Amino acid sequence: MADDTISRSVAPAVAPVRPLPLRLRAFGWTLLGISVAINVASMAVPALVHHSLTRNRGEIQLYLDVFVEGNLPTWWSTGLLVVGAAVHGLTAVAARIGGRREHWAWWVSAGLLAVLSLDDHTQLHERLDRIGRQLVTFDGFPFYWLVPGAVAGLLVAGALLVLARRLSGAPRWLTVTGCALLLGSALGMELLQGLLIAEGESGPLYVLTYHVEELGENLGVLLLLAAAARSLSLVREGSRLTLDYRG
Repeated sequence: MADDTISRSVAPAVAPVRPLPLRLRAFGWTLLGISVAINVASMAVPALVHHSLTRNRGEIQLYLDVFVEGNLPTWWSTGLLVVGAAVHGLTAVAARIGGRREHWAWWVSAGLLAVLSLDDHTQLHERLDRIGRQLVTFDGFPFYWLVPGAVAGLLVAGALLVLARRLSGAPRWLTVTGCALLLGSALGMELLQGLLIAEGESGPLYVLTYHVEELGENLGVLLLLAAAARSLSLVREGSRLTLDYRG
């Protein structure tokens, strides 16, 4: 009995397994700050800086302008979507290892974010304009791609809502809100811009709408990123950290 008591007293204590939520708030706020700064610079620099480089299609204006191709805001939006696709893919792997049935929904959302990144980079949606013209005719409305784009948007929304149904708590509502903000900005703001153009408006109000669109899309992607991050946790076992799926 004495020997057994001694052996128990000197036995090393086993560190308890402690799940640690994967909190990336500082990283998320940094991404948000950069998104806001880029959009503000795109709108404010040409308006406030009186220089040949920042006005009349100068090099800096074109580099910052959301409206043209090959610009800094589009590069940033494409990068956010790539990161979102990668994180959702990582979440799918963690869910699959954890034996969770919703892992396939994370794979679908990762694929959709990757396709949206390709679309943003190549402006693929605007190349669907001819398809829209074959389906409907609008007097004076310039954005015919919105017709097939709305169908694609419904497919994206349906897939993300299927994912949201399989989640609970904060990840579910982050997914729903991120989806609504992403698609609402992409389609809703483009529709508003088309109506403004049809009315002959191309001034400050029109400029404001496409900057709101860009920022809204960025915020939507950040919320989808947050949904994935809140579905993961770091599990500490002694000195070892492993990534686990919380769902």
